[in-house]
Amino acid sequence: MRSLNFVTTGLLVLLATVPAAAKPRVAPSTTFSAAEREALLSGDIVSRPMRFESGEGSYLGGLSYSLVHAPPEAVLSALSHVETLPQVLPRTKQARLVGMQGRIAQVELVQGSGSLEATYCVLLERTAGRPELRFWLDPSRPHGIADVFGFFRVEPFGNGRSLVTVAAALDLGSGLTSMLFGGAVQRTVLGAPRQIREYVEPRAFALLDAPGSSGL
Repeated sequence: MRSLNFVTTGLLVLLATVPAAAKPRVAPSTTFSAAEREALLSGDIVSRPMRFESGEGSYLGGLSYSLVHAPPEAVLSALSHVETLPQVLPRTKQARLVGMQGRIAQVELVQGSGSLEATYCVLLERTAGRPELRFWLDPSRPHGIADVFGFFRVEPFGNGRSLVTVAAALDLGSGLTSMLFGGAVQRTVLGAPRQIREYVEPRAFALLDAPGSSGL
């Protein structure tokens, strides 16, 4: 299995560009530009695409942010329950709990369609005392992509809203699929906050009471 040292290093690459946490009832961190702050407050998604190379592979993805009119725990509940992942994550057909390793869930995902459909398993961890979920590929199980890792972070923004940050780095592997469809996949990844918002907002208070049978 991949060393957690690489996962940690990769997460730090993404974290290096994440703005400081927005405090309740105040504007976003000053590391958001004026245009980005206006976009967030207008309901748009703010995206920062990234591509980078490492000894492990060639990665695409980045960070994206959105405001959701729901408390953080409702958003985290939706992301923590396998039953809701197909509705919360873009292009996700199926999600199945494979097993648990302490507080780390093994979740098999089927995403995409046609020639772009991929099945793989991620390890999903909700860190105690922190408003985030980390995920990374479980390479011990069959996987139709070379690698993936990242996190979801949800922080209070005031007036009943949450600031949702999605950070993801994905290696599709070498070949024609990566060359032809890498850009489309990256746009789908960066659009994740929109689908999270569209699912969570109408169900915010019900999610606070969501069953925990297959959650973290």
